[in-house]
Amino acid sequence: MTKSLKSLEEYKKDIENMSKSLLNTDQKNLIIEILENAKEENLDNIFQLLIQKVKIGFTFDAAPSVDTTQVALLTKDQKMSFVNDYLKEQNNNLIIGENYDVLKNLIVLERERERAGR
Repeated sequence: MTKSLKSLEEYKKDIENMSKSLLNTDQKNLIIEILENAKEENLDNIFQLLIQKVKIGFTFDAAPSVDTTQVALLTKDQKMSFVNDYLKEQNNNLIIGENYDVLKNLIVLERERERAGR
């Protein structure tokens, strides 16, 4: 059995001296607890493994902010546009379902409104 390069107390000091951005308090306490329960000859390997596993994690880039010094110019893409003027692009569609009677009544009301407007 080979003896560890550092003592348990030295590892504890190393862990306590690590910045909070690298290890939070809970992580530090957990690593110390694991090292305390480990065999002395395994301290080096366990320490390296735990520190490496904690360092591998999700990191997030800074959120993009709005650039208030620029103005965005939008251009209309005719291929991606849809028609809002239904009178120009009128298609006769068969509508069958629960709203069929309501639509028939709307047509009658619209015709009456057109006649009254003449």
